[in-house]
Amino acid sequence: MTFRQSEQVRHDQVNLIGLLNRIEKTVTSAGWQEEDTRQPAWVNTQGMLQKLKYAKKLLRNIELNAHFSDTSSRQRYQDFNKVIDRLEFSVLEVDKRVTPKPVLPSPVLPTLPLPISFAPAAMQGVIQPKSDDDTPPLLIASSNGTATHPAQDLLLSPSDTATLPPIKPIDPNSALLPPNPPLQAETTRATASGTPAFLQNSAALQEEMSEQLAKMATQLKRNALHFADSLEKDKAVVLGAQEKMERNFDVMTKERVRLRDHRSKSWGTTWIVVLSLFIAAIGFVMTFFVIRLT
Repeated sequence: MTFRQSEQVRHDQVNLIGLLNRIEKTVTSAGWQEEDTRQPAWVNTQGMLQKLKYAKKLLRNIELNAHFSDTSSRQRYQDFNKVIDRLEFSVLEVDKRVTPKPVLPSPVLPTLPLPISFAPAAMQGVIQPKSDDDTPPLLIASSNGTATHPAQDLLLSPSDTATLPPIKPIDPNSALLPPNPPLQAETTRATASGTPAFLQNSAALQEEMSEQLAKMATQLKRNALHFADSLEKDKAVVLGAQEKMERNFDVMTKERVRLRDHRSKSWGTTWIVVLSLFIAAIGFVMTFFVIRLT
Protein backbone atom coordinates (compact mmCIF):
# COMPACT_ATOMS: atom_id res chain seq x y z
CA MET A 1 0.00 0.00 0.00
CA THR A 2 1.38 3.39 -0.98
CA PHE A 3 1.76 6.40 1.27
CA ARG A 4 -1.26 8.13 -0.30
CA GLN A 5 -3.47 5.09 0.26
CA SER A 6 -2.40 4.80 3.89
CA GLU A 7 -3.14 8.49 4.46
CA GLN A 8 -6.56 8.08 2.83
CA VAL A 9 -7.35 5.08 5.06
CA ARG A 10 -6.37 7.07 8.13
CA HIS A 11 -8.60 9.99 7.08
CA ASP A 12 -11.50 7.59 6.42
CA GLN A 13 -11.09 6.03 9.86
CA VAL A 14 -11.21 9.41 11.60
CA ASN A 15 -14.21 10.56 9.53
CA LEU A 16 -16.08 7.29 10.14
CA ILE A 17 -15.68 7.44 13.91
CA GLY A 18 -16.75 11.09 14.09
CA LEU A 19 -19.72 10.55 11.76
CA LEU A 20 -21.01 7.53 13.69
CA ASN A 21 -20.73 9.41 16.98
CA ARG A 22 -22.73 12.35 15.61
CA ILE A 23 -25.42 10.13 14.08
CA GLU A 24 -25.80 8.05 17.25
CA LYS A 25 -26.03 11.18 19.38
CA THR A 26 -28.72 12.61 17.07
CA VAL A 27 -30.73 9.38 16.92
CA THR A 28 -30.68 8.90 20.69
CA SER A 29 -31.97 12.44 21.23
CA ALA A 30 -35.72 12.83 21.69
CA GLY A 31 -36.48 15.85 19.52
CA TRP A 32 -35.24 14.82 16.09
CA GLN A 33 -38.38 12.72 15.31
CA GLU A 34 -40.84 15.52 16.11
CA GLU A 35 -42.39 17.78 13.51
CA ASP A 36 -40.94 21.26 13.20
CA THR A 37 -42.25 24.36 11.50
CA ARG A 38 -38.93 24.99 9.81
CA GLN A 39 -38.14 21.43 8.72
CA PRO A 40 -40.40 18.33 8.60
CA ALA A 41 -39.38 15.11 10.33
CA TRP A 42 -39.18 13.10 7.11
CA VAL A 43 -36.52 15.50 5.81
CA ASN A 44 -34.42 14.73 8.91
CA THR A 45 -34.82 10.99 8.38
CA GLN A 46 -33.77 11.26 4.73
CA GLY A 47 -30.69 13.23 5.77
CA MET A 48 -29.82 10.56 8.35
CA LEU A 49 -30.17 7.84 5.71
CA GLN A 50 -27.78 9.69 3.40
CA LYS A 51 -25.25 10.05 6.23
CA LEU A 52 -25.50 6.33 7.00
CA LYS A 53 -24.97 5.58 3.31
CA TYR A 54 -21.79 7.68 3.36
CA ALA A 55 -20.65 5.89 6.54
CA LYS A 56 -21.09 2.54 4.76
CA LYS A 57 -18.97 3.84 1.89
CA LEU A 58 -16.18 4.90 4.28
CA LEU A 59 -16.27 1.51 6.03
CA ARG A 60 -16.11 -0.32 2.70
CA ASN A 61 -13.08 1.74 1.59
CA ILE A 62 -11.31 0.99 4.87
CA GLU A 63 -11.99 -2.74 4.60
CA LEU A 64 -10.71 -2.82 1.01
CA ASN A 65 -7.48 -0.85 1.56
CA ALA A 66 -6.52 -1.52 5.18
CA HIS A 67 -4.40 -4.49 6.29
CA PHE A 68 -5.58 -5.80 9.65
CA SER A 69 -2.60 -6.97 11.67
CA ASP A 70 -4.65 -8.45 14.52
CA THR A 71 -8.15 -9.72 15.20
CA SER A 72 -9.02 -6.79 17.45
CA SER A 73 -8.96 -4.32 14.55
CA ARG A 74 -11.12 -6.62 12.43
CA GLN A 75 -13.57 -7.06 15.30
CA ARG A 76 -13.68 -3.29 15.76
CA TYR A 77 -14.79 -2.69 12.18
CA GLN A 78 -17.34 -5.48 12.45
CA ASP A 79 -18.77 -3.65 15.46
CA PHE A 80 -18.91 -0.49 13.33
CA ASN A 81 -20.90 -2.41 10.73
CA LYS A 82 -23.34 -3.61 13.38
CA VAL A 83 -23.76 -0.07 14.71
CA ILE A 84 -24.51 1.21 11.19
CA ASP A 85 -27.11 -1.54 10.66
CA ARG A 86 -28.77 -0.80 13.99
CA LEU A 87 -28.94 2.95 13.32
CA GLU A 88 -30.24 2.37 9.80
CA PHE A 89 -32.99 0.09 11.11
CA SER A 90 -34.07 2.71 13.65
CA VAL A 91 -34.05 5.54 11.10
CA LEU A 92 -36.02 3.44 8.59
CA GLU A 93 -38.69 2.71 11.18
CA VAL A 94 -39.06 6.41 11.92
CA ASP A 95 -39.02 7.25 8.20
CA LYS A 96 -41.89 4.84 7.50
CA ARG A 97 -43.91 6.46 10.25
CA VAL A 98 -43.32 10.14 9.43
CA THR A 99 -43.10 10.07 5.62
CA PRO A 100 -46.29 11.61 4.19
CA LYS A 101 -48.32 9.42 1.90
CA PRO A 102 -48.67 10.69 -1.66
CA VAL A 103 -52.13 12.12 -2.37
CA LEU A 104 -53.40 11.61 -5.89
CA PRO A 105 -55.23 14.59 -7.38
CA SER A 106 -58.88 14.25 -8.25
CA PRO A 107 -59.52 13.32 -11.89
CA VAL A 108 -60.47 16.17 -14.18
CA LEU A 109 -62.28 14.13 -16.84
CA PRO A 110 -65.57 13.60 -14.90
CA THR A 111 -65.84 17.35 -14.31
CA LEU A 112 -65.75 18.20 -18.01
CA PRO A 113 -69.17 18.80 -19.69
CA LEU A 114 -70.39 16.57 -22.48
CA PRO A 115 -69.80 17.91 -26.01
CA ILE A 116 -72.79 19.53 -27.73
CA SER A 117 -73.27 18.90 -31.45
CA PHE A 118 -74.20 21.95 -33.56
CA ALA A 119 -74.57 20.01 -36.87
CA PRO A 120 -78.01 19.97 -38.59
CA ALA A 121 -80.19 16.93 -38.33
CA ALA A 122 -79.76 16.07 -42.02
CA MET A 123 -75.98 15.68 -41.57
CA GLN A 124 -76.15 13.46 -38.50
CA GLY A 125 -77.10 10.35 -40.42
CA VAL A 126 -74.83 7.40 -40.86
CA ILE A 127 -72.67 7.69 -43.95
CA GLN A 128 -72.15 4.45 -45.81
CA PRO A 129 -68.51 3.75 -46.66
CA LYS A 130 -67.76 3.35 -50.32
CA SER A 131 -65.58 0.65 -51.78
CA ASP A 132 -62.57 1.37 -53.94
CA ASP A 133 -64.06 -0.28 -57.00
CA ASP A 134 -67.18 1.87 -57.01
CA THR A 135 -66.89 5.18 -58.83
CA PRO A 136 -68.70 8.08 -57.14
CA PRO A 137 -71.66 8.49 -59.50
CA LEU A 138 -73.18 11.87 -59.71
CA LEU A 139 -76.39 10.41 -61.09
CA ILE A 140 -78.30 7.20 -60.37
CA ALA A 141 -79.69 5.37 -63.41
CA SER A 142 -83.25 4.11 -63.16
CA SER A 143 -84.59 0.83 -64.49
CA ASN A 144 -86.08 2.39 -67.61
CA GLY A 145 -82.76 3.85 -68.81
CA THR A 146 -83.25 7.37 -67.47
CA ALA A 147 -80.97 8.91 -64.88
CA THR A 148 -82.31 10.53 -61.75
CA HIS A 149 -80.50 12.75 -59.28
CA PRO A 150 -80.68 11.42 -55.69
CA ALA A 151 -80.83 14.89 -54.16
CA GLN A 152 -83.70 15.84 -56.48
CA ASP A 153 -85.58 12.69 -55.55
CA LEU A 154 -85.29 13.59 -51.89
CA LEU A 155 -86.29 17.24 -52.23
CA LEU A 156 -88.93 17.09 -55.03
CA SER A 157 -92.27 15.44 -55.16
CA PRO A 158 -93.00 12.53 -57.55
CA SER A 159 -95.00 14.81 -59.86
CA ASP A 160 -92.10 17.24 -60.15
CA THR A 161 -89.73 14.38 -60.80
CA ALA A 162 -91.84 13.13 -63.67
CA THR A 163 -91.79 16.53 -65.40
CA LEU A 164 -88.01 16.75 -65.39
CA PRO A 165 -86.34 16.10 -68.74
CA PRO A 166 -84.25 13.00 -69.04
CA ILE A 167 -80.61 13.55 -68.21
CA LYS A 168 -77.90 11.70 -70.04
CA PRO A 169 -75.38 9.81 -67.93
CA ILE A 170 -71.99 11.40 -67.60
CA ASP A 171 -69.07 9.53 -69.06
CA PRO A 172 -66.49 9.01 -66.29
CA ASN A 173 -63.72 9.01 -68.89
CA SER A 174 -64.57 12.52 -69.98
CA ALA A 175 -62.29 15.14 -68.49
CA LEU A 176 -64.07 17.59 -66.21
CA LEU A 177 -60.83 19.58 -65.81
CA PRO A 178 -58.43 20.66 -68.54
CA PRO A 179 -55.59 18.25 -69.14
CA ASN A 180 -52.33 18.74 -67.32
CA PRO A 181 -49.77 20.81 -69.22
CA PRO A 182 -46.87 18.92 -70.75
CA LEU A 183 -44.41 19.32 -67.89
CA GLN A 184 -41.80 17.10 -69.51
CA ALA A 185 -41.48 19.33 -72.54
CA GLU A 186 -41.24 22.46 -70.42
CA THR A 187 -38.61 20.81 -68.20
CA THR A 188 -36.64 19.78 -71.26
CA ARG A 189 -36.76 23.31 -72.66
CA ALA A 190 -35.76 24.82 -69.29
CA THR A 191 -32.86 22.37 -68.98
CA ALA A 192 -31.76 23.05 -72.52
CA SER A 193 -31.90 26.80 -71.92
CA GLY A 194 -30.10 26.56 -68.56
CA THR A 195 -27.33 24.21 -69.74
CA PRO A 196 -25.31 26.80 -71.74
CA ALA A 197 -25.29 29.21 -68.79
CA PHE A 198 -24.09 26.44 -66.47
CA LEU A 199 -21.36 25.45 -68.92
CA GLN A 200 -20.24 29.07 -69.25
CA ASN A 201 -20.07 29.45 -65.46
CA SER A 202 -18.11 26.20 -65.13
CA ALA A 203 -15.67 27.25 -67.86
CA ALA A 204 -15.14 30.67 -66.24
CA LEU A 205 -14.62 29.05 -62.85
CA GLN A 206 -12.08 26.59 -64.28
CA GLU A 207 -10.18 29.38 -66.02
CA GLU A 208 -10.07 31.41 -62.81
CA MET A 209 -8.82 28.40 -60.84
CA SER A 210 -6.19 27.70 -63.52
CA GLU A 211 -4.92 31.28 -63.29
CA GLN A 212 -4.76 31.07 -59.50
CA LEU A 213 -2.87 27.77 -59.67
CA ALA A 214 -0.40 29.26 -62.15
CA LYS A 215 0.18 32.24 -59.84
CA MET A 216 0.68 29.91 -56.89
CA ALA A 217 3.17 27.80 -58.84
CA THR A 218 5.14 30.93 -59.81
CA GLN A 219 5.17 32.15 -56.22
CA LEU A 220 6.30 28.73 -54.95
CA LYS A 221 9.14 28.73 -57.49
CA ARG A 222 10.24 32.18 -56.33
CA ASN A 223 10.11 31.06 -52.71
CA ALA A 224 12.21 28.00 -53.52
CA LEU A 225 14.85 30.14 -55.26
CA HIS A 226 14.87 32.61 -52.37
CA PHE A 227 15.30 29.82 -49.84
CA ALA A 228 18.13 28.32 -51.93
CA ASP A 229 19.97 31.68 -51.99
CA SER A 230 19.44 32.09 -48.26
CA LEU A 231 20.82 28.60 -47.63
CA GLU A 232 23.90 29.38 -49.74
CA LYS A 233 24.52 32.56 -47.76
CA ASP A 234 24.00 30.75 -44.48
CA LYS A 235 26.33 28.00 -45.63
CA ALA A 236 29.08 30.55 -46.31
CA VAL A 237 28.54 32.12 -42.88
CA VAL A 238 28.65 28.69 -41.21
CA LEU A 239 31.86 27.78 -43.02
CA GLY A 240 33.46 31.07 -41.94
CA ALA A 241 32.44 30.48 -38.35
CA GLN A 242 33.82 26.94 -38.53
CA GLU A 243 37.19 28.21 -39.75
CA LYS A 244 37.33 30.80 -36.97
CA MET A 245 36.50 28.18 -34.36
CA GLU A 246 39.19 25.86 -35.71
CA ARG A 247 41.77 28.66 -35.55
CA ASN A 248 40.67 29.53 -32.03
CA PHE A 249 40.98 25.89 -31.05
CA ASP A 250 44.55 25.72 -32.37
CA VAL A 251 45.46 28.93 -30.54
CA MET A 252 43.92 27.69 -27.31
CA THR A 253 45.77 24.38 -27.61
CA LYS A 254 49.09 26.19 -28.04
CA GLU A 255 48.35 28.50 -25.12
CA ARG A 256 47.44 25.53 -22.97
CA VAL A 257 50.76 23.84 -23.70
CA ARG A 258 52.62 27.09 -23.01
CA LEU A 259 50.80 27.62 -19.72
CA ARG A 260 51.60 24.06 -18.67
CA ASP A 261 55.30 24.57 -19.35
CA HIS A 262 55.23 27.94 -17.59
CA ARG A 263 53.52 26.36 -14.59
CA SER A 264 56.18 23.71 -14.24
CA LYS A 265 58.92 26.34 -14.52
CA SER A 266 57.20 28.67 -12.07
CA TRP A 267 56.82 25.90 -9.49
CA GLY A 268 60.52 25.09 -9.79
CA THR A 269 61.46 28.75 -9.35
CA THR A 270 59.13 29.07 -6.36
CA TRP A 271 60.68 26.10 -4.58
CA ILE A 272 64.17 27.43 -5.24
CA VAL A 273 63.22 30.81 -3.72
CA VAL A 274 61.63 29.13 -0.68
CA LEU A 275 64.69 26.94 -0.09
CA SER A 276 66.98 29.93 -0.47
CA LEU A 277 65.02 31.86 2.15
CA PHE A 278 65.01 28.87 4.49
CA ILE A 279 68.79 28.39 4.16
CA ALA A 280 69.38 32.10 4.70
CA ALA A 281 67.24 32.03 7.86
CA ILE A 282 69.14 29.03 9.22
CA GLY A 283 72.47 30.72 8.47
CA PHE A 284 71.31 33.88 10.22
CA VAL A 285 70.26 31.95 13.34
CA MET A 286 73.51 30.00 13.46
CA THR A 287 75.54 33.19 13.04
CA PHE A 288 73.55 34.83 15.84
CA PHE A 289 74.16 31.95 18.26
CA VAL A 290 77.87 31.79 17.39
CA ILE A 291 78.27 35.48 18.06
CA ARG A 292 76.37 35.24 21.36
CA LEU A 293 78.31 32.23 22.60
CA THR A 294 81.73 33.58 21.72
